Amino acid sequence: MQNFTKKFGFIFALLICFAILISCGDKKDKEESKKEDTKKEETKKEEVKEKTVAGGNQVYFVEEYTSDGQEIGKSDKFFISSKGGYLTAMLKTAEPIGVGKVDVRLERESLDGSEIVDTQPYDVFPDKNFHFFEKLTFYKSGDYKVTVFKKDGTVIATGNVRIEFK
Repeated sequence: MQNFTKKFGFIFALLICFAILISCGDKKDKEESKKEDTKKEETKKEEVKEKTVAGGNQVYFVEEYTSDGQEIGKSDKFFISSKGGYLTAMLKTAEPIGVGKVDVRLERESLDGSEIVDTQPYDVFPDKNFHFFEKLTFYKSGDYKVTVFKKDGTVIATGNVRIEFK
């Protein structure tokens, strides 16, 4: 009888261990499923942000934007001295942007990826669909991407410019 009790106790212990393993495995599957769902939601959010850029918004560049509204030296390629130089980024949107503050980010692109050079905050008029950002400063030659963001991270528009030394 003792032998039967020992065998039954051992089998019972194995069943409990098996049940615990199964329940822990289900938890991991649920956690992984939640992580995948979160990634899908983040991807959807990024897609929505990208769609906002495609709505006719654009960033382009000029040497100077005068007080009487003249754009001087519009181009996508500029020459600067070896000590550095600056230009003005222009933002035109299909509709008023609806916010009073934006960030303008400069990224230098290379074969290794992109490097954020600078991010500057700017005050803008929420009811306007035309803005300019003066004195974006460059110290190195290369290809740059300039992105205008709302404070919540939504991309308004992006433009590319090439900077070369004189």
